[in-house]
Amino acid sequence: MIEKIAFRLFRLFGIDVKIHASFFLLPAAISYLYTHAYGFEIGLRAVVLVVMVFACVLAHEFSHSLKAKSYGIHVTDITLYAIGGVASMQRIPREPRLEFLIAIAGPLFNFALALILLVPLYFLFGKQALLAPSLESWPQTFVNLFWANIVLGLFNLVPAFPMDGGRILRSLLARRMGFANATRISVYLGYGFAILFVLIGLWKRRWMLILIALTVYYSASLEYNQVRYERFMKKSEGQ
Repeated sequence: MIEKIAFRLFRLFGIDVKIHASFFLLPAAISYLYTHAYGFEIGLRAVVLVVMVFACVLAHEFSHSLKAKSYGIHVTDITLYAIGGVASMQRIPREPRLEFLIAIAGPLFNFALALILLVPLYFLFGKQALLAPSLESWPQTFVNLFWANIVLGLFNLVPAFPMDGGRILRSLLARRMGFANATRISVYLGYGFAILFVLIGLWKRRWMLILIALTVYYSASLEYNQVRYERFMKKSEGQ
């Protein structure tokens, strides 16, 4: 039901790019809050920054998707939500090596893009602007994009399943134990991080972090239940 309120934007590399209705809440809220507090110009820069960051999120998801397609895994679409993007793959690879390579592709893209942005930003705006990202000027606004990619890369490496770091952890654990057991350990660790995110979100009043925590918990539970169901069906069939 939730997925039905997503709108198709375009198709690229055989993958539909969709935007969920919830996505529009973020730029609208950012625009209102920053414009109300700091004026129209800073509010405009904040919205532009949100759009640029989500362009990086979309490219991050395409990195996963194109890597998956190179291994013959069909990717139907990528959907942008208010808290990030999700690539819908036909199946989750059960081979540890493939899952590792697909999962690591996203963070590696963000780190590579940060390195690519570093040189022109440094020469165009100087070291001072590079070390002081803000919304006070357009140069400092664009500098935010460099730091945003570093943050995106590092945050996605947190071993909170089903984030990239959690999938990387599962792929490493699955080399020494069964896929189901590796999933269970990764999911429980994801639950722990979800609780930690909620506590930090309440303490720092970072409501987006709480929303991310709830999404992590829900998504991890869905995939864990699917893996448990598949294992049950295999046992029932005598495999």
